[in-house]
Amino acid sequence: MSQYRSYGKLDDPFTTEGDTFFLRMNARLRPNQLKPGEVALSKNGRMNKDGTWQTRKGLSTLFGAITSGADAIRLPYIILSASRSSGVVTVVLNDTPSLSFIPAENITIADIGFTGDSPNGTFALSTVNFTTKTITYASAGADETFIILGDSQGWGSINTNWSATTTTYSGLTLGSVSVCSAGNTIATTLDFTLNDNGVNAVYGSAVYTDASSNSDDFIFSATNNLAVIVRLKDSALYKCRYEAGGETVDGPVGMSQGFDKMFIFRERKTTLSTSPSLNSIGVASASQSGQTITINTSADHGRVVGDFVTLTNLGNWTTNPNGCYQVVTKPSNTQFTVTMAGSQTKTFNVSGARVEYFADFTRVSRGTYTAPQYLTDTTATASNGVVTMDVTSHLLSTGDEITIVSGVAPFDTSVDKKVIVQTVANANQFTFNLEVADGSASLTATRPLAIGKGFIHMPAAPWGEFHQRRLWVPYWFTSGGLPEDRGIRDEIVASDIFDENTYDRIGNQFRVSAGKSDFLVGIQPFTQDNLVVFNRKSIHLMTGISGSLADVKTNTVTSEIGASARKSIVQVANQIMFLSDQGIYSVEFLDEYNLRGTGTPISETIQPFIDRINQDYAQLSCAVYFDSRYWLAVPLDSSPGAGDATKLNTIIVFNFINGGFESIDTVNSTNFAIRELLVAREGSQNALYLTTEEGGIHKVDGFEGGDVVSLKAGQAQSDTISVVSQLTTRQFDADSLDRKTFSRAEFHVKSDSNASDGAIKFITEDPDSETASTNLSSILNGNLAGDEEASIRLRVRKRGFGVQADFQPSTGRPFLRAIKVDARTSDRSTTSIS
Repeated sequence: MSQYRSYGKLDDPFTTEGDTFFLRMNARLRPNQLKPGEVALSKNGRMNKDGTWQTRKGLSTLFGAITSGADAIRLPYIILSASRSSGVVTVVLNDTPSLSFIPAENITIADIGFTGDSPNGTFALSTVNFTTKTITYASAGADETFIILGDSQGWGSINTNWSATTTTYSGLTLGSVSVCSAGNTIATTLDFTLNDNGVNAVYGSAVYTDASSNSDDFIFSATNNLAVIVRLKDSALYKCRYEAGGETVDGPVGMSQGFDKMFIFRERKTTLSTSPSLNSIGVASASQSGQTITINTSADHGRVVGDFVTLTNLGNWTTNPNGCYQVVTKPSNTQFTVTMAGSQTKTFNVSGARVEYFADFTRVSRGTYTAPQYLTDTTATASNGVVTMDVTSHLLSTGDEITIVSGVAPFDTSVDKKVIVQTVANANQFTFNLEVADGSASLTATRPLAIGKGFIHMPAAPWGEFHQRRLWVPYWFTSGGLPEDRGIRDEIVASDIFDENTYDRIGNQFRVSAGKSDFLVGIQPFTQDNLVVFNRKSIHLMTGISGSLADVKTNTVTSEIGASARKSIVQVANQIMFLSDQGIYSVEFLDEYNLRGTGTPISETIQPFIDRINQDYAQLSCAVYFDSRYWLAVPLDSSPGAGDATKLNTIIVFNFINGGFESIDTVNSTNFAIRELLVAREGSQNALYLTTEEGGIHKVDGFEGGDVVSLKAGQAQSDTISVVSQLTTRQFDADSLDRKTFSRAEFHVKSDSNASDGAIKFITEDPDSETASTNLSSILNGNLAGDEEASIRLRVRKRGFGVQADFQPSTGRPFLRAIKVDARTSDRSTTSIS
């Protein structure tokens, strides 16, 4: 409608209002109370440095789902004998129980022969004795010594922490005293091996940075039965086991790199660790016959049957043999075989071919504290698999266990291997078996050496933080073979310098909140001398933690708020941001020693979304700082209190440059579940990645055409899902409480390199109404071409107190530069409008 230079007293002049830039979202205030540049809603959008708003880029998949959906069957323990007395069944096992046997947790008993009430089934474990290899559980019934197939007639089995399995034996009828004659072959439908491909869940992820490379970052993911490792620059896949397949992970874990190791912290279970250097050996020759691939290496490969290897750069093939496999046979130290799913007969080109692998995770030292004693022989000899060492006063006995810690070829490939002393010739000489080539070179091993009281091994902690050359962990559980709950949740203990497995529980242990009704959530290193300790209801500052810990002081920063999620705690410059029960807060260092907490949550402007966080699962939330933004993944319910978000399904993005929240990011699928947010290098550039509960690794803002994601277990290919974005502006009311007529609006948009389209509508208040959506393409007679811009003029023709513009892109990622709306005061009657 025309505008005029001047208006008379009876005229209603037009008022133009709008925004020429977009900075942040404010969902708490009424939309007409927002300031220029603020919007009521930004979903899956980015507010750029030039003030434009644009749909975010999609997620790109570096690696798809690693979960298979198949059962990962734990290797059953063999039952040697079993009996029931006074309602308690006592079972003697053939081997020392693993740490997965925890009192009060369920175990499954199968295949015990009985005459009265059955002792088979799933029960709560009562006791575990690691010395006698005995477990007990409650089972009603008469006293009885049970028939076990194996003491003279076969085997029974026990399975823990996995689904109950059904085992069928030929010639066996459960419940019968006479089950099978001695010496008969017993056929079974159960394969007594660990199904390494049966990955059911991913419980944690972490970045490993190879300090010797400028471009090699790896993402380690802890699944239930093995660690899956992906190199980011080329998506190469590696795997390694826990304790050579003898351990499992069965709940969320903390993972981190420190002291040149990768750690998997498990609550109430002994921590697993590995030296994560990538081992690489040249291939001398390689061939395939049928499904069997035979590899001959140029040096001792150091692998045994069941270990994982990754074959790279094999050429001259019909079906690609490169990939990750388990060793099937090991004819010699320079040869092994693997089995490929496809079949072919080929002699491969091995120019540049390598065998690569990571060492298995092993348990850190546990039980009674022992310090390492180093045994070094500069001329240790190896002959026919027997190594002889000469060490003055070695104090070893036959059967003692020692660990190889360093060595020169041929011993260099045996680092971290544990061996058993076979013979002790005298006080200065001993031997052990080790599969290495014959030769003589320097070799160093260690043996445990018990020392005085006050020191312990690493407690069975759920997480740990590295700071000032120490590892700081919660002191909730003991470090015994079967960790016990100390019943304390506000204590931390620090390791010795550069020694992750020696802790002075007298001098280096701190009870932060003095036993109040509070518990430890996380700790955050800050500057060289400070450690910020976050409890659920309070925050504390520890100072003086460099060097000796004798003079550490602990001060309370605030008792009003605390952290609800450990992995949400992130340092950004001189402030630390975190998620609390009331929202997202920060504490700020005013100088090196003075820490101040904020009284108002940073998330006040998006409180309606904070109210939707499912507090029952909020502890899973995780965050990182990247690209001048704080990215926080949370479980967001469909509405406040709905309780339907049981996984991390939403990322809240805070933009430090714009000083506010930029977007609420989601993937348009209810199956998408975030596990971790990670910053890592793909080549020479840092990027933001997220891992999922299915093990997918996705690059954030990495793809132009939608979210390319893996959603389901066993999914061979990723799905491409449209990014559903939306911008709803503040409410334009022409600075007047009068009702107005909104006649027309103007949108300034620009396509990126691709053509774009989107729907525009207007929302008025008092009276409440919406216009029909209008597509850019219907106005322009087609999509807005790539790199083109347009000024889109639309008629609104709505009355109301105020109006909001809503823009939902449907094709491409157009830039929204500016919006304006023309209005004039109308309908000045005194009749109320509702």
